[in-house]
Amino acid sequence: MFKILFDIMLGMVSTVIQIICWPLNAIIEAALPDLSSQILTVTSTFSTVFDAIAWATGLIPQPVIVTLTFILLLEIAKHTIFKSTHSLLKVWNVFQKIKFW
Repeated sequence: MFKILFDIMLGMVSTVIQIICWPLNAIIEAALPDLSSQILTVTSTFSTVFDAIAWATGLIPQPVIVTLTFILLLEIAKHTIFKSTHSLLKVWNVFQKIKFW
């Protein structure tokens, strides 16, 4: 019984809040540009850019692309390991300086 009354009260409060916020929502919706058209513009721009990149990489032989990608991934892994090791050593030094016992 209490749950039903509570649900009715929450429904009434929700309706009142929706009625109060409706004009503000309409003003904000009218003031902002149409988001879907902006997303479509950005998506088409990215599509054009990646089409050009695909055309340019089509001129390079496949073994060269694979080799360069492998080298790039190795460099990313190396720098990630260096940074994480450096951070881990800093944390370890801080833990050693703190006396837990």
